[in-house]
Amino acid sequence: MNVNVCAILVTYNRLDTLKQALEHVLAQELRPATVIVVDNKSTDGTIEYLQTIDGRDTIHCIFMESNTGSAGAIAAAMKYGLSGNEYQYFWVLDDDTLYAPNALIELVENMEQSKFSMIGLHGAHLKLGKKYPVRADIKLQEADYAMIDGALIKADVVRNVGPVCEEFFMMADDHEYSVRMQRRGYKIGVLKNGADNRLYLGGGEKFSRATLWRGYYSARNHMFIVKKHFSLLNLVGYIWMQTKLLITAAVMAPDRFQRVKLRLIGIWHGITGVGGRTLDPGTLRFTKH
Repeated sequence: MNVNVCAILVTYNRLDTLKQALEHVLAQELRPATVIVVDNKSTDGTIEYLQTIDGRDTIHCIFMESNTGSAGAIAAAMKYGLSGNEYQYFWVLDDDTLYAPNALIELVENMEQSKFSMIGLHGAHLKLGKKYPVRADIKLQEADYAMIDGALIKADVVRNVGPVCEEFFMMADDHEYSVRMQRRGYKIGVLKNGADNRLYLGGGEKFSRATLWRGYYSARNHMFIVKKHFSLLNLVGYIWMQTKLLITAAVMAPDRFQRVKLRLIGIWHGITGVGGRTLDPGTLRFTKH
């Protein structure tokens, strides 16, 4: 199959899993023409490792000057990919997911035989801003949203609608991208073929430390989506969802005060347009206001 695919692999302080993920990408039945590895200012030896493989075996590395999150890293790689070679597709990856050898070729084959301009391996339907899973018994189906981790996107889409929004840092950047695509008339598909093995799922338990910073960024970034793509129904859905989450945290969470505070700040930052890496996921301290 003669197609020109640019794979984008984002990493941050996961050297061991990065090596595994990269091995799986390079072992694809349909091998990407280029693998862009974007490092988000790692401190665990990842940068030193990447410097030894940069420029070898179709690999190109981008070293970010600060941690820009998945959104900033993906955007940087998309811009780089559009500036040179005429790629047909971008395949967006994370450093904690391992892909079966047939993952990419099946995505490309289904893309070329369908009406879709982005196909993900996981996705959902959206109603009032809430995600409802697609059917598990249909291999390829239309959806409103596709998770960007593992998704194949036509390069022409990125040329026409732009890269993902850097201001999102983490969380909901793929949600916004799906909405942006649909508003431009592009269709999104989900391929249920079990070709990915995700090693780390979300924030863990409901009231884990990770869900503290995720709650902040989710509240903020979904408000960004409401503002960017406004509709009354989306606003009502956002208010309803945030109210439920705030009440749940206030009643059930052991760290209720911190959890409610971070989500409320996230809502406020979304309203006032404070974007980027504002809350450090490691320290849970705000880096800028």
